[in-house]
Amino acid sequence: MKKFLISLALLVPFLTGCANIDTNVTINDDKSGQVVTSLTYRGDLSDGDNLLSTKITEGFQSFLDPKYKVEKAFGANLSTITASKSVKNLSNEDLDLSSLGFVSQLPDKKFIQIKKTFLLTSFNVDCVYDNSSKSEQFKVIDQPVEVLKVENEPPSGSEYYHKYGDASELESSFDSEEEFAKNLDEDTKRAITDSVTEDKNEQQAPKSKDAKFSNTFSIKVPSIASYNNADSISGNVYTWNLKDDEPTEIKLQYVQYSGFAIAFMILLGVLLLVVLAGRILKRDSQKRIDNVDNIV
Repeated sequence: MKKFLISLALLVPFLTGCANIDTNVTINDDKSGQVVTSLTYRGDLSDGDNLLSTKITEGFQSFLDPKYKVEKAFGANLSTITASKSVKNLSNEDLDLSSLGFVSQLPDKKFIQIKKTFLLTSFNVDCVYDNSSKSEQFKVIDQPVEVLKVENEPPSGSEYYHKYGDASELESSFDSEEEFAKNLDEDTKRAITDSVTEDKNEQQAPKSKDAKFSNTFSIKVPSIASYNNADSISGNVYTWNLKDDEPTEIKLQYVQYSGFAIAFMILLGVLLLVVLAGRILKRDSQKRIDNVDNIV
C-alpha cells in the first residue's frame, strides 16, 4: 500500500508560479500620452476551467476600464496579458489611471496636469497608489486537489474486519514490502528514492509569499525630469516599486521649454552681449581721450 501511495504522489501536479504587474506611462513632447499595464505569470493561464487561471485573468481585467485594448499571449511556461490606451492631447483629455488603483492628489484631480506659460510648459504628476487591496488577488493561490472517490472502494478499519474477518490484509507487511522492493530494478529504486528526498526538501524549504508578487510603475518623459521621488532612474525612465503594506506616493515634474522661449533667450543673450561690448568700447574710448587731455 505504501508503494502505491508513493507512485500517486509522483503524479500529483504542484502548482507554483509568480505574477508581476508592470505599469508604464509615456509622456511625449507633442502632449500625447500612453499607459501600458502588463501581467506576467510564470505558468499557463489559457485553461478556462482552471480555478487559478480564471482568478488571475478575471482579477487583472477587472482593473481595466473599457478604453483599454487587451492582448493575451499564453504559453505552457509563461503567460502575459497586456492592456494599453492612449490620449492624443493631454491638455484636452486626461490619462485616467483610477481603474488601476491610482488616486490623483492634484487640485483638478487629473493624473497628468499640464501648465503652460509664456516661456515653458510643465507636466505634473502627483498621485498615490494603495497596493494592499490589489496584490492579494495575484499572490499564489494553492490549488485544491480534489480527491476522487473510487467506486466499489473496499471498506477500511473495523468495517473491513467485521465483513472479512482479517484487518491485517488491508496493510502490507514489512516482509512483503521488502519482497516488493527486491523485484524492482535499480533505476526504479533510485527514482523513487530521489523523488522522496526531493519532496522532503521542498517541504522543509522556507516559502515567501511576498517574493511571488511584484508591482512596479514607471514614467517615461522626453528628457530629464526637473523633479521626482522615484525609487530608481534609468535615463529618462523613472520607476517606483509599489509597496504592499502602505500607499506609494508618486511625484514627477517635467518641464518643456517652448521654441519661442528658446529663441527669445538666445536673442536676449545676444542683446546683452552687444550692450556689454558697447559699454566696454565706450569706456576704453573715454580713457584714451582722458589720457590725451592729460598729455596736452
